[in-house]
Amino acid sequence: MTRDPEKRRTPAQIRAGNLRLGLILLSIVAAFFLGAVLNQWLFR
Repeated sequence: MTRDPEKRRTPAQIRAGNLRLGLILLSIVAAFFLGAVLNQWLFR
């Protein structure tokens, strides 16, 4: 298995991917907690 040096991601690309993944996960967590709060507030 040889690695092609021209296909390797640059550190900037890796950071951009990490940021994108972090924002996606944060939005999922925020939606979950918002749903839990609304559930408690609406169905007391």
